[in-house]
Amino acid sequence: MTKKAVSIVFFALFMTGCQGNFQSVDPIQPEVTDETPAVAQEPETVDVDGSKPEVNSTSAEENAPDAKMKSSEPIVKKQLTSAQKITQRLIKQGDQALAAKRLLTPEDDNANLYFQAALGREPGNFEAIHGIASIVDLYTQWAWEAARSRSYSAAARYLELARFVNPEDALIVEVSSRIKDLRSQREQRRKKVTKKKQPKELKEGQYLLPKNLFSLSEDEIIAKIQPIIDEVIQTKDSLAIYWSNDKEARLIYQIINSRVEDFRVRGMIYHRADYMVELQQD
Repeated sequence: MTKKAVSIVFFALFMTGCQGNFQSVDPIQPEVTDETPAVAQEPETVDVDGSKPEVNSTSAEENAPDAKMKSSEPIVKKQLTSAQKITQRLIKQGDQALAAKRLLTPEDDNANLYFQAALGREPGNFEAIHGIASIVDLYTQWAWEAARSRSYSAAARYLELARFVNPEDALIVEVSSRIKDLRSQREQRRKKVTKKKQPKELKEGQYLLPKNLFSLSEDEIIAKIQPIIDEVIQTKDSLAIYWSNDKEARLIYQIINSRVEDFRVRGMIYHRADYMVELQQD
């Protein structure tokens, strides 16, 4: 047998033995464990400094829809009812009339008309209440200004208009009281001044002279003093001169004495602002 034939026989016997071995051994079952089979992981990325970058647990894809929803949410404004729209229109017209000082006139286009209508439609409406109060405030201001100018009839008329707008406004009572006090104070001052201006009731032998006697001409001075001279010549009474300025009082005495030739006139000077000369019997 040749060498080649021996090799072929040997290979055939070897293959026959291997098949027998595979058939006699039970196939090995894979081992089952509780561990989760390993999954191929993506390679970790490392920053230049060697630290691992933080990984957000929520992906960008998950955040994007929420952000989009928030930014696109429309701001819902409260819609006014038809009744509220009418009220707002009335208040706007009232504000315009108030700015133009159309408080109670014209009859069909004035601030009070619009604010009262708005308040009737919506009791307690702040803007309507404030508008009515503003009208009262203007009328009371005008009343006070008129009173200060001594136009009391105009002041009373403005207060009456304010009461027409809102008779329960406390400001009307306050301003009315202030005007009453002002008028009373002025009346008291007037009475005091009038009382001071009234000439003093003179007794017999008393002569009042003007305070500005020596600002008059010489002839006028003599004319004022002459009745005193005549009375002194007749009665020979002494003089009591009531004058605030001593120099002027002495000059009055000198004028009287210089015109009495038969005797020397006796006299006393009292520093009082009565501006009077009185004849006194000895």
